[in-house]
Amino acid sequence: MPIRPKEHELDEFLTRAVSEVFVRDDLKRALATGERRLRVKQGFDPTRPNLHLGHVVCLRKLRTLAAWGHEIVIIIGDYTTQIGDPTDKDETRPTMSHEQVLANAQTYLEQFHRIVPREGTRIVYQTEWYATFGLKDVIHLAARFSAQQLLAREEFRKRLAAKTPIPIKDLLYPLLQAYDSVAIESDVEVGGTDQQFNVLAGRELQEKVGQRPQNVFLIELLEGLDGAQMSKSKPLTAIWLTDPPTQMFGKLMSIKDELMPHYFEWATELPLDEVRSILAALEQGTLHPRDAKLRLARQIVGELHTPAAAADAEAAFVQTFRDGARPTEVPELRAVRTAATGIVDVLTHLAVVNSRGEARRLVEQGGVTVDGARATLATIVDLGRGETDLQIGARRFWRVVWEPR
Repeated sequence: MPIRPKEHELDEFLTRAVSEVFVRDDLKRALATGERRLRVKQGFDPTRPNLHLGHVVCLRKLRTLAAWGHEIVIIIGDYTTQIGDPTDKDETRPTMSHEQVLANAQTYLEQFHRIVPREGTRIVYQTEWYATFGLKDVIHLAARFSAQQLLAREEFRKRLAAKTPIPIKDLLYPLLQAYDSVAIESDVEVGGTDQQFNVLAGRELQEKVGQRPQNVFLIELLEGLDGAQMSKSKPLTAIWLTDPPTQMFGKLMSIKDELMPHYFEWATELPLDEVRSILAALEQGTLHPRDAKLRLARQIVGELHTPAAAADAEAAFVQTFRDGARPTEVPELRAVRTAATGIVDVLTHLAVVNSRGEARRLVEQGGVTVDGARATLATIVDLGRGETDLQIGARRFWRVVWEPR
């Protein structure tokens, strides 16, 4: 039988970093009584080989549920990844090969088990049911939903307004993800707030086929270095689980001050009382934002690596950014050569900025360095050298490796 958590543990579990629960009372009762072992599902589309800090927020919820004795089922979307999740996209994603999806999935699982134990966790590939799915099955699945339901999604409405094509495969994506819940008879699905339409579709489909509808557990989305949602599609603004301690520490020190409450509460395992104390001191001005950020970076690196690695990373950070030394570990970025080689065009092409306007502002303020020289709006990047050392501000460094078009 599952473990019955204490009331304060359950209350924190259901609120910390949680946006919404469908249906909260049902899930709370099931967890509190421990009357049966719940099957908890989360799906991953391995569009890239690595997981980021935003994923950790969800994975820690899964780890807690596993510790309470519930079954964790991770679904590797080897079929849905080939379609491409249209969530938050105003255009279709390119199709990926099955071989690349499987290769990415292997690295996902290695990182996944750094947070969630193997015991009590089942890994399932969609191949188990979709490999035998025929045209008749697809038609029966599609008949469960209306075109109006799908086209009401914000990302599709944007495409309709912009007269951007909506491939039929994009419309199929939420249906396939919903069927995953039916295939494994899920009791609970955990996902980010961006997945609300998809996971609620799973709940609706279960009810239509006579299954008990799953409860849906929506987790807040952690912001990246640019202040927008941390995303696999924006690799330069994400904090990756594969980042070495010094890189991870430096990235955390570069987040915007106003994001610290989210990072402290959602991305650390600090007791909530301590989190509230830190945030209150920040608000009252008795704690300097720099010192709070050092505490944050030390905590997260210590949790995802080791406390000793966090201490070494902090010492390296102090030497680099207080004593003026250049970091010894600079992340490498591979990018296809662009025809436009002006600095603003290059920054926009690399997606290290949110817009051309931001790129111009950074350059005009003297915040961009190319190959050791301060850039101006007239700077032309020599892509023919094959590599470019790029720095934005005091804390963001890359070695860009240019690949032929």
